[in-house]
Amino acid sequence: MNKHQKVAVIVWTIDPEENKRYLLRHNKPFDGYEDEWTITFGDVEPNENIEDAAKREISEEFGINDIEETKNLNYKIDFEGKHGPTEAHFISIKVEDINTQITLNEESIGYDWMKLEKVKELMQHEDEKRAFELII
Repeated sequence: MNKHQKVAVIVWTIDPEENKRYLLRHNKPFDGYEDEWTITFGDVEPNENIEDAAKREISEEFGINDIEETKNLNYKIDFEGKHGPTEAHFISIKVEDINTQITLNEESIGYDWMKLEKVKELMQHEDEKRAFELII
């Protein structure tokens, strides 16, 4: 049986004090999902690789099109999603500047550039938090 394919995108940058900052979105409850701080998740469309899906998702959800680096973290999680058995592949995308223009879509009610300690405090799923440790 084939698993439904999703991409999980960690957007990050280096702030002026040389700290890594991660872009989290505060999503509003929708489509059976609760209000939470999270990274961007989206479906991998037919004939699309996971890196292209990641770029498309951050464009749709944050309005980000200017990317410095895209990296497959070679990390995935399996779960039971609304389409059945699902695997989410984690991609990191580095943007040049913390002042990158952000334009949220209708799924989000806010965003913040957070240090790792805050990310781990706010994100709900341990298996998702582990992916942040793979960004070098």
